[in-house]
Order: sequence, then C-alpha cells, then structure tokens
Amino acid sequence: MITRTSHQTARTDSGPDTVRRMRMIAHGSAVNLVVLRVAGDVPVRLDLTHAGLPEQMLGMSLGTALIYLRTGTTARSVAESWGRAAGLARSLSPAVTGRRRLLLGPSVVSVMVQLAGIPRVTGAYEAGREEGAVPEMLRVQVGPVVWEVCDATAYASMLRAWRQAARLLGDNPLENE
Repeated sequence: MITRTSHQTARTDSGPDTVRRMRMIAHGSAVNLVVLRVAGDVPVRLDLTHAGLPEQMLGMSLGTALIYLRTGTTARSVAESWGRAAGLARSLSPAVTGRRRLLLGPSVVSVMVQLAGIPRVTGAYEAGREEGAVPEMLRVQVGPVVWEVCDATAYASMLRAWRQAARLLGDNPLENE
C-alpha cells in the first residue's frame, strides 16, 4: 500500500510477514511446560462465575495450579483422559506419608493456565529409582502442565476434581456447546 503525504511518498507493508513481526514480543519470556508434583489429598477449589453467560469461567485450584475453564467440553475431555489413566495409577502406592498439607488460595498459586478446546492429555507410569531418591509416579500432562502424581490418593483427588469441573460446567453449557 502506498500513501502520499505532502511531497513525500511512504511505503507501508501490510503483508502477513509484517503482521506476524508486529505480534512478536520484543522482550519477554514464554513458559512451555510446568511440572508439579502432588501427593496425598490434593486441595481443590472450584469457583464458577457468570454461569450460563458467554463470560462463564470456572477457576479450578488444584494444589498450587489455578486452571481456568470456560466449557464443559474441555473439562469433560480432561476428566475422561484422567479416568483412562486409572490402570496406570493402580501401580502407585496408596499414600505417601510425611508430606505437609498445602494451603489453598491465591497466595500459593505457582501457575495459572487457561485451557480451551480439547487439550492434549498424555499419561505414563514411571517406576521409582535409586532406592527411593526418585519416587514412583504417574506423569499426566494436560496442555502445558505436567502433574507428577506420587500416590493413589493424589490420583483420586485429581480425578475427582476434573469430574466435578466437568459436571459443574456441563450443568451450565454455553450456547455454542
């Protein structure tokens, strides 16, 4: 595109490369993956705001992670994937002892993530190594968050939370769901 101003001619490029360059952040950082280890009863809190409206949002605190969800489809897909990992979780010890209880609230959040659509969820069991230096765990990755689940109690807490989120958002579907 060419624009004319008094006696000068200036050329401005509005092609896709220019738009892409303009969207790039010149300075900053990006986090592609966060790993959180959980054991025992994982503290869970679900806060639904603007239920049934286009602004609907569920804030789900899972230990130190704060996950934002807008639709039941997203929560259901993650809950179903956690459910499919039950076979892997059977190999975990029932409970890991000697852990301190986590407080719950905004002061202890280590990561905030908004999930949308149907996020990729993968799970794998990892046997413990070096005489307990690295415990056995179930690694479940939901989008950019990897939970290292150290015992069956933590697995049950996480599965229960995702199912509650799916039910809560399923009872309040958006128009496009």
